[in-house]
Amino acid sequence: MQLKVQIKTLASHHIEEFIQCPYKFYQRQLKARKHQLVDWRSLVSVTIHKVVKEYYAKAPYERSAYFILQLIERYWSKLSPELFQSKIHYYEVLASVSDHLLTFLMSELQDDTPLFVYEKYGVYVPELETNISLLIDAAYWSDSSYEVTKFLIDDQSEVKEMLTAFMMVFTKHAFNRMPKAIHFYSLLTGKRETVEIVSENYLESVNKLKMMKGVLEEPKFFQKISSLQECKNCPLRFECSTDSTIQAEKLTMFM
Repeated sequence: MQLKVQIKTLASHHIEEFIQCPYKFYQRQLKARKHQLVDWRSLVSVTIHKVVKEYYAKAPYERSAYFILQLIERYWSKLSPELFQSKIHYYEVLASVSDHLLTFLMSELQDDTPLFVYEKYGVYVPELETNISLLIDAAYWSDSSYEVTKFLIDDQSEVKEMLTAFMMVFTKHAFNRMPKAIHFYSLLTGKRETVEIVSENYLESVNKLKMMKGVLEEPKFFQKISSLQECKNCPLRFECSTDSTIQAEKLTMFM
């Protein structure tokens, strides 16, 4: 009999990882191989976190394009080119992320003082019968409400749709107030997308998370779904396949 996954806490990054690759999600989150299965996306995300957090730690008059480039150089130098598909890919990602992050931070966000910058919060959601955890990249006051910024590596509509639902449900329970809007910034493509939050869509968002939770509870869904370009440099490329089987076992997902 196939056992279900016991979800202690459903985190926003679980959704991103699962959509990216269900099998890697299974190995990283449920088989406790996070430190073994480090990939370029996760490390680039950490680098972005450090740059943005340190940038906003400065007073507005101390923020500059030069300071951003200094931060990128400092933290990016710790990334090994071997994690990427090639040296060309390494420099392409560096150029794209640097260019777009510089543009985003020096535009409408330059003089704002965020409410939160990469702060993690958790809350219990009765409708889901589980705890959920959200890392807020940045949040800003806007008139009588607030707006949330989310930095993404890729521009995937499915990820943005699920993260929007996740943030609506989370903020409703954690802050008793949903944001006015969510701004998604893709650092590889430079695309910006703003999602206006409609409170009447709350129940729809709950249902989306229920569906996702149901999928994550079923090990049969933890299969590689396609042959992706990035699989060439994936640490799991020699052990996963489209017909690989996930053994029936007791699995628990905490964070």
